[in-house]
Amino acid sequence: MSHARLASWRERGGAVCDGLARPLVGLGLWVGRVTSWLVLLVMLAVLTTVALNALGINEIVAWQGNVLLFGHALTINSVTELQWHLFGVLTLLGGTYALHHDSHVRVDLIYQKLSPRGRAIVDILGHLVFLIPFCLLVAWLSQHFVMMSYVSGEKSNYGGLTDRYLIKAMLPIGLVFLALGALGQVLHNLAGLFDPARLKPAADAKEALHG
Repeated sequence: MSHARLASWRERGGAVCDGLARPLVGLGLWVGRVTSWLVLLVMLAVLTTVALNALGINEIVAWQGNVLLFGHALTINSVTELQWHLFGVLTLLGGTYALHHDSHVRVDLIYQKLSPRGRAIVDILGHLVFLIPFCLLVAWLSQHFVMMSYVSGEKSNYGGLTDRYLIKAMLPIGLVFLALGALGQVLHNLAGLFDPARLKPAADAKEALHG
């Protein structure tokens, strides 16, 4: 038995939503892939710290002038704090990647038992009511947090990294990326509600989103 042809307005609606969703989802995936390389830098910083501790070296190199993040010298405290900074960037900018791959923590009682349409509705409501407003609110409130760090010239008290406003700025930036990624998923799911052929079973949902 052949299926009835979908109304043209629903086909157009699905195509438009899908077209808008793809660049937003693609941006989140690209940022996640790029920041994943920070894992190697974190490992290098950890190994460097261990080696310097074993050798009893504190100051590695000093120079004239002021270098962004490192100030006037590279010390073991600089490398130690760099681990935290890099891990913070990795976590905040990698959150969107985890969201798109559905590898974030999900408290799931009924979600997996729903139909593809039901899951799409739950995701749309959850993103619009909870995730996106939370991300935008915290990003907006954290502007003052970043500005105060910049104006005060906040830096380590133990000869570590300077310019701490840079790492603090990753909080609003990461949350804005997460909100954009969530908006991309909302549009992707709306495309599925317009055109049910775009809705996939749970096992195929990730592949459809990324393809």
